[in-house]
Amino acid sequence: MNTEFEARREAVVRAWRETLESEPASDDEDFFEAGGNSILAVELQRRLTAALGQRVPLRRLHDHPTVRGILGLHPPRQSRAAEAEAAGPPALTLYCLPYAGSSARIYEPWKTGLPSSVAVTPLELPGRGARWPERPKTELEPLLDDLAEAMDEARHTPYAVFGHSFGGILAFELVRHLRSLGFPPPRRLLVSGCPAPHLATPAETTYDLSDEEFTERLRQLRGTPEELLDNEELLELYIPIIRADYTILDHYKAPESEPLDCPVSVFYGRGDDDAGRDVTEPWSAYGSEPATIEEIAGDHFFLRDAEEELLTKMARHLGAPAPGNP
Repeated sequence: MNTEFEARREAVVRAWRETLESEPASDDEDFFEAGGNSILAVELQRRLTAALGQRVPLRRLHDHPTVRGILGLHPPRQSRAAEAEAAGPPALTLYCLPYAGSSARIYEPWKTGLPSSVAVTPLELPGRGARWPERPKTELEPLLDDLAEAMDEARHTPYAVFGHSFGGILAFELVRHLRSLGFPPPRRLLVSGCPAPHLATPAETTYDLSDEEFTERLRQLRGTPEELLDNEELLELYIPIIRADYTILDHYKAPESEPLDCPVSVFYGRGDDDAGRDVTEPWSAYGSEPATIEEIAGDHFFLRDAEEELLTKMARHLGAPAPGNP
């Protein structure tokens, strides 16, 4: 390998290390699977630009998020399904769905925040995280089919499903979809920051706003990092993804169907003006028994701000010891 190429590789590895505070496991490790996100991708871009003396487009980082890819070498991606084979089946798998526009990587800390008897499995939607190259889906049924494909293990191992806000509606519809596919029911459906399905469709649409109006609406909702909203290049990449989620939510109509074959747990923020107790109590009509409803300190995004309280209560609902207890 020539000296110039090796120097460029070392520069990329150093920028990666300084951004994620860890070495890449290999030149083929995915930046987003290693802990990166859209904001960290901007930091990596800045470091690479300084180290290489030329600007690296954000799209290259998202399309080819490996050391090899950044250097212009693009080997085929390999499945990582074998990594967990030696661990054996967990007592319960908790499948987690993100809120609108978010990556499922927000649930990575839960893998250590919940008891070891609960295996946290974030379900990544197309077009974000490690699935960045895929086109985001704007219709509910194709998205549910996509998500169900990642849950085949749930056909024969105990599981529960969790979702926050838009993810709560996805979680509810996913449980219904799994039932239609012959899956056994989950031990429990858990939703947070999410009105009952018949109250979940927004009064005003968001998906059809102009880019400028759409960005302002996201700023008002406070679920999108300011660093993303203030970066035009990053916004250009992410607006189609976030708009896809709102296309599904804005067109959502609650089904007239039988209650789920599982209990439902609902968490709401004490200061949440959009998904408080008044619109979460009606979830009781959707489970196999009256919903268990818990108040959490914080506003709509208590998912981030009161994580420890939420996980402690979730562990109890899942029948597991509280985090940190035997």
